[in-house]
This record gives sequence, C-alpha cells and structure tokens, in this order.
Amino acid sequence: MTLLRLAYISKSLLAGDPREREHIADILMSSRRNNEETQVTGALLATEGRFAQVLEGEPKAVEEVYGRITCVPRHQDIVLLLTEPIAARQFPEWAMAYIGPSQPAEDAVARVTRTLPPTDDGDAARDLVAFMSTMIDGCSDAMARPNDEPAPKR
Repeated sequence: MTLLRLAYISKSLLAGDPREREHIADILMSSRRNNEETQVTGALLATEGRFAQVLEGEPKAVEEVYGRITCVPRHQDIVLLLTEPIAARQFPEWAMAYIGPSQPAEDAVARVTRTLPPTDDGDAARDLVAFMSTMIDGCSDAMARPNDEPAPKR
C-alpha cells in the first residue's frame, strides 16, 4: 500500500480570538471524526499565530483533506512544506494528535519559517515532523490534546 505524508504551515487567523481554544477543540473533534473515516492520521501543532499540520494516509485521502484545509478561512498564507511517499506512518495511532502552544513548539515553527519558501530537500519540514512526533510520544494523552477533548481513539 502506498502512503503519503504531507506537511504544511499557515498563519492562524484565530490568534487573539477569545474563543480560540473552543475553535481548536472544534477543529480537533471534526478532524478526528473525518480522519478516522478516511484512515488519515496526523498531528496538529498550534502556536501563538501559526498552525503546522502533518497528514498521512492513502494519497487520495490526504490530498482531499489538504484541499479542504486550503479553503478554510482560519488559515492565511498556507505553505506546503512536504509531500512524500512513506513506508510507514509516524502517527499511526492518532486520527489527529494535538500539540498546543509552548516555547519548544514556537522554536520548532521558527526554524521552519526561517527557511520559507521550503527547500527541495525538505529537511526542515522533516525536522518539524520529528519534533511533533517526539512531543506526542513524550506526553500523556491529556497533554497531547486540550483538556476538554475526548481522548483520541487508540
């Protein structure tokens, strides 16, 4: 089976919204439900002004999800960082993991944005994906998602 990994970064138009946390919780619930149906896995990282997301799965499903994301008005300046075939998923147990704002997340996003537009080698994007995976692996379920969200189906 051929799998595709896609990573992008965008400016969040939710930044500063008093209901930002509620909006992100809604995004996660919807993403988890939709991704589970299409067998797409991945992770969302939200900082104080940016989103970074990784999607993995069948190429058609991943491309459809990304296509919907590009039409959502909460994103501005979406930059596709990486699309590559993969042998195995980095986030196999997560319909959509979540990494909230933190200094390490801000630093990881800053490293990627310094190299925009992305270089052809994709190393900065792969480093971001690795960072996201490390953050999720090192956290309990409660830390990898908003406190008011149900645990992802594992």
